[in-house]
Amino acid sequence: MLQLSIDDPTAFVKICHALSTPLRVNIIRRLDNRVLSCLELSKELGYPLSTISSNVKILEEAGLLICELLPAKNGSKKLCSLVYGDIMMRIGSIATVPETASRYEADIPIGNYMDFKVSPSCGFVVDHMDIDTFDEPAKFYRPERVNAQLLWFRKGYVEYRVPITHRGHLGIKSIAFELEICSEAPGFNNKWKSDITMWINDVEIGTWTAPADFGDRRGHLTPRFWELGNTQYGVLTSWSVSEEGATLNSEHLSDVKLSELKLTERNYISMRLGVKSTSKNVGGINIFGDKFGDYPQNIRMYVYYKER
Repeated sequence: MLQLSIDDPTAFVKICHALSTPLRVNIIRRLDNRVLSCLELSKELGYPLSTISSNVKILEEAGLLICELLPAKNGSKKLCSLVYGDIMMRIGSIATVPETASRYEADIPIGNYMDFKVSPSCGFVVDHMDIDTFDEPAKFYRPERVNAQLLWFRKGYVEYRVPITHRGHLGIKSIAFELEICSEAPGFNNKWKSDITMWINDVEIGTWTAPADFGDRRGHLTPRFWELGNTQYGVLTSWSVSEEGATLNSEHLSDVKLSELKLTERNYISMRLGVKSTSKNVGGINIFGDKFGDYPQNIRMYVYYKER
């Protein structure tokens, strides 16, 4: 996620200018989970190649696109892909949470799970090497797991537990988990769906159907040792629960309410992520750390408090 603040006017204006025309916005839309050449964008959007190229250059200079020149039959072609799936802008001193609120934030390494039950294909890798953990669930106990940067399994779950100190004078307003994930297919498959479910404190808050196991391009952070042909990047997802219900990326997910999670009854929060064997699409899951995929982050947990 790209975070912009009006306190940095140069960067703020540069991004806003890059997104200030319908054509450039449509280029961004066409590149959502796709890699296209300028010629392909020209054909899809109905603009001359020269117009597409000049607008792609503006988006690239703003840091919103990564472009790569590759050999082609008649010279070279420029392949374009998105850098960010989300942009958050702060245009004033007023926060999105009321002034009476405070926030507890925790960074959770993806290998720091406390419990698991996984089925092959499964495994994990660390950021500098591929270690022998493939398709043997028992190897999820290996000490190296705490350094995992990509882990995957076909069905089952991993469970994380985060200690939390409750603030007696504050009530909890909402809880959210943010992480990069996708489905799990042999190698990769850009049409491979999977129903991924999250539980918080043993309460199922909802299921999201991941559209694919993405490998059509290298993840922006994925190390070079991890060969093309394998999973490369995922989708940044934000799962949130409040008294209004559960959402995923701000869209309605379920009617589960915050009070059902009983967050104040113990001094830790449990989050389980997995694929149920009874799901319609049992297509596995990949979970990305801060040095794999497209987003420089581990799993992030946010607990928002509000004064009573």
